[in-house]
Amino acid sequence: MRFASAAVSESDTTTALDRTITAVCDGLGGERADVVFVFFGSAHAPQIDLVRDRLGVAFAGASVIGCSAGGVIGGDREHESARGFSLAGARLENATVSPFHLEAGGLPSPDAGPTVWHDLLSVQASDSPSFVVVADPYSFPTQTLVAGLDFAYAGAATVGGLASGATGPGDQILLLGDQVFRSGAVGLAFTGDVELVPAVAQGCRPIGPVLTVTKCEENLVRELDGRPALEVAQRVLGGASERDRELARASALFLGLETDPFADASEAHWLVRNILGREPEGGGLYVGELLRPGRRVRFHVRDRISSSEDLERTLLEAHDGPGNGCRGALLFSCLGRGMHLYGVPDHDTRAFRARFPGAPIAGCFCSGEVGPVGGQTQLHGFTSSFGLFRPRRA
Repeated sequence: MRFASAAVSESDTTTALDRTITAVCDGLGGERADVVFVFFGSAHAPQIDLVRDRLGVAFAGASVIGCSAGGVIGGDREHESARGFSLAGARLENATVSPFHLEAGGLPSPDAGPTVWHDLLSVQASDSPSFVVVADPYSFPTQTLVAGLDFAYAGAATVGGLASGATGPGDQILLLGDQVFRSGAVGLAFTGDVELVPAVAQGCRPIGPVLTVTKCEENLVRELDGRPALEVAQRVLGGASERDRELARASALFLGLETDPFADASEAHWLVRNILGREPEGGGLYVGELLRPGRRVRFHVRDRISSSEDLERTLLEAHDGPGNGCRGALLFSCLGRGMHLYGVPDHDTRAFRARFPGAPIAGCFCSGEVGPVGGQTQLHGFTSSFGLFRPRRA
C-alpha cells in the first residue's frame, strides 16, 4: 500500500493539474493508482470537465472521487481559499474499490432490511467494508445514509464530509469516476486488504456535572435533573471559570450527549451538538439532536486551546491504537476550524504530521463532517474527521 498527495494554491486549473498530477505520480514511484481523491476550490469549478478528463487520462483505471470545497488539504498544507486544488493517489494491493452514487429518493426505506443496502451498493457485509462518502448539503440526507450504513454493515468505518465552497442548491460539485453530479452523494466502499481507521476530533471540553434529561420533546430539552434546562445551564455557567463563561458568551455553549448509557461517567464519550436557542416561553433549550428522557448529557465549550488538546488526544489514541501502521490519510475538517479557529496556518495537518511522519494526507474543509463517535457514525459540525488507511493484515 502506497499513498501520495499534493496541493497547490493556483487559480489556473491547467497549472494546478500539471503540478499535482506530477507530484502524485512521482510520489507513487511510477506505480499505478487504484484510487484518486480530488478536492478543489470554486476557482476550478468551471473547469470540472477538464479536471475529470485529465484525471481520467493520468490515472486510467483508478476509482476517482472528489468534490468542491471552501478549502483544500494536501501535501502537509491547508489552502483555505477558492484557488486551492488537492490531489491524492493510492496504490492498494489485494483490495477492491467499489464506487456508488445515491440520490435522496433512491435511499432504502426505514423499514428495509440490510440486504436491500447490500444490493444497492453491491457490497456484502461479510466483506467487512469501509466507506468514504461525500455529499451535497442541499439535496441529500447524509445522516440517513450513515445510519443506514451502520445498520447494514455493523462495525464498518465511515468517514467523509459535505461539499462546500458554493452558495446554493445545484452549485456544489461531486465527482465520481467520469461522472459529474450536482446533487446526492458519492462514495467508495473498500474491501480486502485495506482498513480505514476513523479518528474524530470534536474540539470541545466538558464543564459542569453530568446531567440527566428528565423532560423533553424531540429536540427541545425542557428539564435536566428535574429543573428547567435554561436554569441548569445558568447554574453551570455561574460555577464555571471566567474563561469558560467568556467562551460560552463568545462562541456559544454546546451540549454533549452520552453515546453509551452503560459507560462510567468518567470515561464517557460525548456527541457534541449545538444549542440552537431557548424556548420563547418557558425554560427549555433547543438542541441540534433528537433526545429522549433518561439520556445523560453535559455542557461543553470550545476554543482554540481545548480544540488543539482534543486533537492531540485523538491522534495519540489513533497512533497508539488502531491507526498504528497508517500509510496515508484523508481529513475532512470544518470550515470553522483552520485559520478561523487557530489563527495560524496548517494547524491540524501539522498535528497529524507530528504523530504520523511520512504518511501523506489529503482532504478538504467541509460544511459538515462524517465520522463515528461512541461507535455510531454521525454528521458533525466543527470537527476534524480523519480516515487513516493501513493494510488490514498489518
